[in-house]
Amino acid sequence: MTPVIFIPGHLCTAEIYAPQIASLGGRPYLVADTTQDDTLGAMAERLLAQAPERFVLAGLSMGGMIAMEVMTRAPERVAGALLMDTDPYAARDKENTYRESVIARVRAEGLMSFVDQFTPRLYGHSPDAMAQLLPAARAMMGAMPVDVFYRQSAALMSRRDMLPLIAGFAGPVTVLVGEKDVICPPVVHQAMAEALPDAAYVEVPGAGHIPTLETAATVTHALHDLLARCDAG
Repeated sequence: MTPVIFIPGHLCTAEIYAPQIASLGGRPYLVADTTQDDTLGAMAERLLAQAPERFVLAGLSMGGMIAMEVMTRAPERVAGALLMDTDPYAARDKENTYRESVIARVRAEGLMSFVDQFTPRLYGHSPDAMAQLLPAARAMMGAMPVDVFYRQSAALMSRRDMLPLIAGFAGPVTVLVGEKDVICPPVVHQAMAEALPDAAYVEVPGAGHIPTLETAATVTHALHDLLARCDAG
């Protein structure tokens, strides 16, 4: 069975993939370290240095951006990829201006000043999600060392345009997005699916930016469908 590498998003840990990891049975997996580097390229190189010879990638948000870097750097090692709620484009000026203001606020007021403002945007705003998932997201992100926030912010601000590069990846890919994701909206994922030669597109009704937890069964099903495609190939 092909191993799976889960790549966490910004200020996230393996916790965001807990339902999917629990579903793997005996399939080997590992979780990429996204905490030590300040560029997505360096994070991708660290992953490749620690990874088995061939693997399937699963990346959400910043994790999906790192996955795309890996796909373009070592396509022969990537059996397939699940790209979720992510962004293939270079950072825009407006986004970087926002991130610079957030960094300044965190330096002045602490990391929770960002976490408290950001986490309500993560889910599709169903009462269950807001009541059950939001406190866990706040705790996970708030526990991250602030230096990791600075490094990951720098990496997101310096990211490159991956859309023309991933078009050269021939392996199976599933592009998945929450219908109500306001951070990385569906239209971005439709462009990704159109650019990739062998892509399935999944839009999850009602879900926001972290469907791995909010609609775990749907994402787990999509992951296992992809793994079957990869194992068959």
